Amino acid sequence: MRIYISLSLLTALFVSNAQAQQRDTLRQDTATKQLKEVVITGTRTLKSLQQVPIPITRITSEEIKKKGLVRLNEVLSEQTGMTILDDPHGQGIQIQGFDPAYTLILIDGLPLIGRSTGILELSRITTNNIDRIEIVKGPTSSLYGSEAMAGVVNIITTEPAKGFTGGLAGRYGTNKTADLGVNSAYKTDKFYISGFVNRYSSGGYTLQPSSGVPTVSPFEGYTFNGKTAYKFDDNTSLKLSGRYYTNNQDSRFLVDANRYAAGKGTEKDFNIAPILTHRFSKKDVSVLQLYRSTYKTNSDIRYEDNGAVYDQTYFNQTFNRGEIQNDYAIADNIKLTAGAGGQYETVEATRYTKQQSFTSGYGYFQADWLPVKQLDIIAGGRYDVHSVYKSQFSPKLAASYALSPKLTILGSVGRGYKAPDFRQLYLNFTNAEVGYSVFGYEEAAAGIQRLQQEGQIETVLIDPSTLKRLNAESSTSFNFGYRYKPTDKLYWTTNVFRNNISNLIETAAIAIKTNGQSVFSYFNLNKVFTQGIETDLSYQLFKPLQVAGGFQYLEAYDQDVLDQIKAGKVFTKDPETNLTKVIKRSDYGGLLGRSKYTWNVRVNYLDEKTGINASVRAIYRGRYGYKDSDGNGIVNRDDEYTKGYVLVNASISKMFLKDAIRVQLTAQNLLNYKDSLVILNLPGRLVYAGLAYNFSK
Repeated sequence: MRIYISLSLLTALFVSNAQAQQRDTLRQDTATKQLKEVVITGTRTLKSLQQVPIPITRITSEEIKKKGLVRLNEVLSEQTGMTILDDPHGQGIQIQGFDPAYTLILIDGLPLIGRSTGILELSRITTNNIDRIEIVKGPTSSLYGSEAMAGVVNIITTEPAKGFTGGLAGRYGTNKTADLGVNSAYKTDKFYISGFVNRYSSGGYTLQPSSGVPTVSPFEGYTFNGKTAYKFDDNTSLKLSGRYYTNNQDSRFLVDANRYAAGKGTEKDFNIAPILTHRFSKKDVSVLQLYRSTYKTNSDIRYEDNGAVYDQTYFNQTFNRGEIQNDYAIADNIKLTAGAGGQYETVEATRYTKQQSFTSGYGYFQADWLPVKQLDIIAGGRYDVHSVYKSQFSPKLAASYALSPKLTILGSVGRGYKAPDFRQLYLNFTNAEVGYSVFGYEEAAAGIQRLQQEGQIETVLIDPSTLKRLNAESSTSFNFGYRYKPTDKLYWTTNVFRNNISNLIETAAIAIKTNGQSVFSYFNLNKVFTQGIETDLSYQLFKPLQVAGGFQYLEAYDQDVLDQIKAGKVFTKDPETNLTKVIKRSDYGGLLGRSKYTWNVRVNYLDEKTGINASVRAIYRGRYGYKDSDGNGIVNRDDEYTKGYVLVNASISKMFLKDAIRVQLTAQNLLNYKDSLVILNLPGRLVYAGLAYNFSK
């Protein structure tokens, strides 16, 4: 912690000295350029990217298209400080060492649902119809509430240009993977309507051909997006947006040595949002937003030899929200943002005894103050009340200071939280094959009582009636960094972060069954911290060639484990000598799935005369712990880590007919790296050919 205190003191001295030598104004040409790069996610209001006082990344659609990336997981995997995590239920994103469950995913500011196990599958989101992606790193619960404890990823879809526009884009390649999108729009001064359709399919793949089962089964998915808006007058407008996604997948499993099960699974996601905006004056604007989202999955898996049911499951979730936000500029340099809303959520699933529901309400407030042109201070907070867990208050304070037109420093402190989800509260599941059981907090007492009546309990380790009520997980986070742009050719950002996490929800055994298996439930147990530094630098060597690179150093530790190690209470056995030894802090590898070192290198060549664009990117992920071989509950031996690896992605494209047509060849994982035991989201080398056409009239 000393390094953070030292940095804060150094910053204070630095700012003080800079104020003494303060320039009268920032250069006008720099301000004009900054206006072209605005973001909205970090403050819910449009702000210059260079000025906004929190760590934020802005990725434009043109950057994505040049690299030939068409799914959200492909885009995020190449960003500095972000790591794709694999799970049997999908691919999620890790930010600042947090699991995917702690990052909120938005489309046009509206949350996506469907986290049946905490991970939201990123590959179900296409990027063919987006304008940009904004990524906020660090807690954003002061504006967005639960699930924004690590940050927010906001996918902002395209607003149509005036007239009639349209286009199509397609990609086909390895594993019979096809991605086809078609869009069209019509816009006048008062009205527009736009639509987008995407089809995404794959023949699947297997990393272990001898097993006879696919690692990823064949699937076929469709996305339908539509938006329309009408401007009643200069002050009032109404927008309606909708999205529908459906996916069908053929699955096959190995049940035992000689027996297989197979069947179909479906996934459906629908949301709709009407938004009314009214401008009372140039200084006073209100937005009323309604939102409904539904998410459904269903699978019917049967034994191949006799057709008997092996696994029949369903998961149905609904999310309803109403919200009003008002932005009021009380002066040219002070803007106030305030909002309030209510939510009603339900879930009904195979592993729940009945339909469960949450009701919640919230209010938030933010003040954006520029006391001088160089200094921007943002302070705010959000208060959430909930029908199940304790009320939460999430404050945040952030500031940025332009030491010069070229250098801006920024710092923030805030609180984030994640509410207990339906699974942690209401799960009622027994694994039929292995024999263990898992109960949510609300189901634990009834579950233990039922198993006792059935004669399945041998020993009760913790009386469920003594369990403390689950509270939301929370974190206090600190971020400090700078943005440096001395010339149009060079851009350099750095951020140092620290997250202190408390009330972490974990599973632990509460009883032992007569079959020797355990009964698990959920508790607020651990204290965890993550800390590190990330930096990203891009430089235009000469007009056609740009080079860039990023690096992250990450530490993620369980404080309880560190305390036990300090007390000499954690041991391991040497696999060669079979001797027991005390674990040292240097032996402890931290939380599972976290790489201490990650970096990337990007090279891009663009010849505007010929329309040729070529890009090569290398992404390194250092080794990380993935299992506990010696049974002491932590990572501390070399055989408990994966190997570090490098992925090389590349693309080349050429524009034709005044940039109306793009022909592209894309390759991912050129070095053909695979790890069939641990990393299931790396199928090896992938090669695609793509074609895109856009027009406007």
